[in-house]
Amino acid sequence: MVVATEEVENNSGFNIGDLVQAKKFANLEHDFEGTVEKIYDHALLVVITENDPEDQSTVNEYNHRAIIRMSETEVLIPAPEPEPVATDEAADVVADGE
Repeated sequence: MVVATEEVENNSGFNIGDLVQAKKFANLEHDFEGTVEKIYDHALLVVITENDPEDQSTVNEYNHRAIIRMSETEVLIPAPEPEPVATDEAADVVADGE
C-alpha cells in the first residue's frame, strides 16, 4: 500500500473551517451557508449549517453535506489561520533548551 506523504499546497482561496455561502443547485431551491470540511481541485465539501426551511427535507436527504463549485461560492467568515506544525529539528531545539 502506498501512502502519500507530500504536503499539498492550497492555492484555492478557501480553507477548512471557512463559513461560506453557496448557490442553490439540484433539489435545493434556495442559497445556503455552510462550513468547509474538505477541499478538492475545483470543489468543496461543505457541511450545511444554515438553509431555508423549504429546503430542510432535501438537506436531511443530503445528510447536511453538499459538494459545491468553488466558482459559485463566497467566503463569509474565514477560518483562523492554522498554527505552523513544528518540525523534528525545531522540537529537538526546544527539548535541548537551545
